[in-house]
Amino acid sequence: MRELRERPERWILLATAAAIAVGFTWGLPGSDSWAADAISPRSCGLGAIVETYRPGHFHTYPPLHMALLTVLSLPWMALAAARVGTAPDALAQELVKPLYMTGIEVSARLVAAAMALGIVACTMRLWKRIAGRRAGVLAGIAAAANAPLVYYAHTGNLDVPYLFWIAVALLELDRVACGERREAQALLAATAAVLTKDQAAAALLLVFPVWLVAIPWTARREPVLRRGLVRAFGLAAAVFALVSGAVVNPTGFRARLAFLLGPASQTWAGYPKGLRGTLELLHDAVRAVPEFTSWPIAVLAAIGVALAIGSARGLARARVLLPLAAAMSFTLLFTLAARRTEHRFLLPQSLWLAPYAGLAIERAWRAAPRLRALAAAVGIAAIAPAVLGVASMDATLLADPRYEAERFLDRQPPGTHVDVYGGPIFLPRIPASLVAVRPGVEPLADRQPIAGVEDLVDPAMDLPSRAPALVVLATELSNVASTKPPPASSPYALAGYHDAASHALFRALLDGSLGYRRVVTARCTLPWPLTCRRVHGSTGGEVWIYAR
Repeated sequence: MRELRERPERWILLATAAAIAVGFTWGLPGSDSWAADAISPRSCGLGAIVETYRPGHFHTYPPLHMALLTVLSLPWMALAAARVGTAPDALAQELVKPLYMTGIEVSARLVAAAMALGIVACTMRLWKRIAGRRAGVLAGIAAAANAPLVYYAHTGNLDVPYLFWIAVALLELDRVACGERREAQALLAATAAVLTKDQAAAALLLVFPVWLVAIPWTARREPVLRRGLVRAFGLAAAVFALVSGAVVNPTGFRARLAFLLGPASQTWAGYPKGLRGTLELLHDAVRAVPEFTSWPIAVLAAIGVALAIGSARGLARARVLLPLAAAMSFTLLFTLAARRTEHRFLLPQSLWLAPYAGLAIERAWRAAPRLRALAAAVGIAAIAPAVLGVASMDATLLADPRYEAERFLDRQPPGTHVDVYGGPIFLPRIPASLVAVRPGVEPLADRQPIAGVEDLVDPAMDLPSRAPALVVLATELSNVASTKPPPASSPYALAGYHDAASHALFRALLDGSLGYRRVVTARCTLPWPLTCRRVHGSTGGEVWIYAR
């Protein structure tokens, strides 16, 4: 108990690490990740990096984190090359096997876990500097008790890495505001964030000019173009130009910018432009609060923001408003521009705003010593639902419906013929003892191969001609929506199968007209008070299996 009082930061980090460790092997071993949009394990390769620097070409994501994961994956690539040689086709066929993909995925998850701990640690350090140790500890608890953060720490997605670099940048910005010569550290951390994921710039564009230039000038009359700042900016600009490919591949860099500002940002917009769409987005963002934290924490955070705005002056107020400014900048320049409210587009704001609840409790603790017991009780009552959310997230990973589907498939006789439909990210792992075929209308070159599954081009989606004993639908297809005529634009994360022939097949399976009946409806079920969490189409989805 004494150690808990003396070193609470350590215990918060240990608790965060424990939450990440639960379900760490979600979907492993396997030839792919179950996390949508993860760059691991399959994008961790020299080919993806080369695209950044190959004249006229570009990769969807910036190269920094991909380069890090590629370095970590080199031993697995070397092992595969030692077994089958360096011929591209043979090497690609070997690398997709679970042995290599699992090793690469584990290394990516370890990096994400370390960076998630870094986010919590930086949050505590920043708030300790701003408002004292108690506020820093409470801020760390609020950041750690964030279910989507725990989810993304289990994946090879870029969300945790870029948020880690922003957390470092905000900490360094506060040091600059206090007079420390840390401009280079702040700008290089911000550059690393943008080179990890482009949307990081949205959190920094409205913040850096104020905290890096305006505040030092108003607080200490430092020159706007002070030498240290100019040198730091030049160094950061040079690093960005070289690593991003802007220098060695300007045409590809421009093409990538056009892609980001066009199809990548607008194709999946979920709200209409204009005031009506903005109000709907903000309404849904507020409704999503319990997905990230608890309503009591949200209320306390709002009180903390009000206290930050109203009770401090000068430099003290500027410092305490830094996380709020980052949240507002990201909302204005990215969330509202992209017009989407999935978890990953609200995760930054939740990490930067929830710690203000700690500020509210800290101010109450100092202002009313006689009511400290009440303040402690309020804090515990506020954090409990958020901790329950983290537990539910972990339990959702452990109870993934694909595990139930796999147990059913494992019981089938060897040599059973199976048709599987869906992307590898959304499918259960198919036992090697089964004869598995994945039909589809798209060319083979447009698909991600699955180890042990034969891909087949079938424009008519003629299931009766193959007459498989079982039909397995991936989580993104195990729903009634996939039986209806395809929409004008495909739902997010739908991996193929949005053509009329595929939808007709799924409709015929559902109504039984092909002579198949559903024998497995695998769904996530958890005991009260835990609840299944759906994140980014990757968790909590059902798996339907039909038998002839």
